[in-house]
Amino acid sequence: MQVLIARRTWNGAFLVMLWALVLIVGMPAVRVYGQEESPISPPSPLATQSSGETHLRDFSPLPEEPEEFDDREVKGYYDWRNDLFFREFDMNGDGVVNYMTARRTYKVWLDEFGTPVVVTVGSPLFYWLDVNGNGEFETGKGEMWSDPDEDGITGNERTYDTSHLEKESSRIPRWSAPSP
Repeated sequence: MQVLIARRTWNGAFLVMLWALVLIVGMPAVRVYGQEESPISPPSPLATQSSGETHLRDFSPLPEEPEEFDDREVKGYYDWRNDLFFREFDMNGDGVVNYMTARRTYKVWLDEFGTPVVVTVGSPLFYWLDVNGNGEFETGKGEMWSDPDEDGITGNERTYDTSHLEKESSRIPRWSAPSP
């Protein structure tokens, strides 16, 4: 009876070890369903790597957002229709807005002078960068990014294309003022 139990234990242990080996060797080759492989481009030559490490930030085409009250900030405004706070920047110093961010707002109120006071989420949800330098942010040409994690520029931002919405005509008739 003891020999039979030992043989079953040996067979069970062998099967468990064989299963573990299959999992260890086979798992790296299995793709996760629904996960896309993203192309990895080399880090920017301008990236500083004092410790020799490569970070996701090095792969992002977006510049760091300037601090509050930076001279490059042209305008900051709150849009109550979509509850976002926009900041526009002139990153080149040529007088043209070529970078913009939009953050979700947490709280908005008017101060004693009627000026809106806006408390925002820590990092932007949307980024715009005028890549071709024509003075316009064109979403169909890859000049708009979304960061659903709102964790700052870390390299996980995705291009956000709304050009299909901009080109379709509306089913709502366009209103025009009556002529006398």
